[in-house]
Amino acid sequence: MSVSQQSKVLPKDAVAIDGLQCSPSDLAKKWPSDVPLIALIANGEHEAWSRWSVLARADGGTHTPRSIEALSELLASTQSDTLLPNWIGYLSYEFGNLIEPVLGEPPTQDWPLAHLVWCDCALIYDHLHHQWWSIGQCEVPTACDVATPSCSCSPLQEVEDDATFKKAVEHAIDYIHEGDIFQSNITRRYTATIQGNVRHAALDMLEQPGGWFGAWLEFPESNQYLLSMSPELFLTTDHQSRRVLTRPMKGTRPEHVSPEELIESSKDAAELHMIVDLMRNDLGRICSFGSIQVESARCIERHPTVWQCVGEVSGTLRDDVSSCDVIHGTFPAGSVTGAPKIRAMEIIKTLESSPRGPYCGAIGIFGKSLHLNVAIRTAMIQADGHACDLQGTLTYSTGCGIVADSNPDEEVQESKVKVAIMDNLITPELTTHS
Repeated sequence: MSVSQQSKVLPKDAVAIDGLQCSPSDLAKKWPSDVPLIALIANGEHEAWSRWSVLARADGGTHTPRSIEALSELLASTQSDTLLPNWIGYLSYEFGNLIEPVLGEPPTQDWPLAHLVWCDCALIYDHLHHQWWSIGQCEVPTACDVATPSCSCSPLQEVEDDATFKKAVEHAIDYIHEGDIFQSNITRRYTATIQGNVRHAALDMLEQPGGWFGAWLEFPESNQYLLSMSPELFLTTDHQSRRVLTRPMKGTRPEHVSPEELIESSKDAAELHMIVDLMRNDLGRICSFGSIQVESARCIERHPTVWQCVGEVSGTLRDDVSSCDVIHGTFPAGSVTGAPKIRAMEIIKTLESSPRGPYCGAIGIFGKSLHLNVAIRTAMIQADGHACDLQGTLTYSTGCGIVADSNPDEEVQESKVKVAIMDNLITPELTTHS
């Protein structure tokens, strides 16, 4: 995570666990199967963005706020100035409807608009110093009573076929040519059946380098589970210094392609520049005048299966701005909406066949300070059983940024490239897509 000083991350009663040599994913596999787990796993091997991982009991108080006022009251009650104890969970993409009433009432969906769990008993790993810490007297698990050792997942099936997705892209381009928007992010869904030890399969995926803002969240009371391998930081804020930073991503190529192809693409550069400008505007609502800085307009990073272009924008929050005000001013992330944001979201609502849910929302830590990813590369699982022996369905979605010179056929192919990361969750003899 971006906060580099331990005093900003660890509470005063944190206890160092000496001699424990274990990765966060491996330790999480020892978690008792009957104890719900929340795991935020930073595994990008990056000193700034991948320093801290969290394993927490997910059996604390739980809230599903259905208004921005309810979220504000919840976060205002948080007293911790450190990373934990705090609320951990997600905001669905459609939580944005509560922020922008012009979008209308949020559509009916299976997933709550927000789901947050109070986490005051956790193990925290400092990747920089290879040191484990315990907060809330959290005990180190020693062994998992797993009865089902493996996980199997059927091939992912397209909910919207290529022709349907291509038509949505073409309509988005028409809106751009008509002057409604400059850019829109259009997504498509895939589904599969899944069974077995999904917790351990998810943790295996999060063990692989590249998931800078990875997460595995269990909500057993609603039979819902989230696996996020997101490479994108939505927001990180520091309550003490009042700094806020966002890292929007736009522009993708498969990892086997030369990164120069992406760097030299004017179309992909335009995608990112528009969103960097949008995020500057969003931060401008909540930051002190003159404090907004574009730390990086465009750089290239390698993430699992793809090259990505990334920008970085920071600012200083005004003294009267709360963490909920930050969410109110910026959610959802511009990289998953388009620009101008509100009109792009209206168009998305007409072009996509179903709600996005947690996908394209935000996952992470909610308190006086925020640390939230953009919930892309995110699988939504609804299944019966417990996390180490589940049977149900998985939904996975991919999205593409559409601009005036987008080629619909190329966007179809890009949507398939972004599915490749899910191959690792499929049993070796199966494939996720043709």
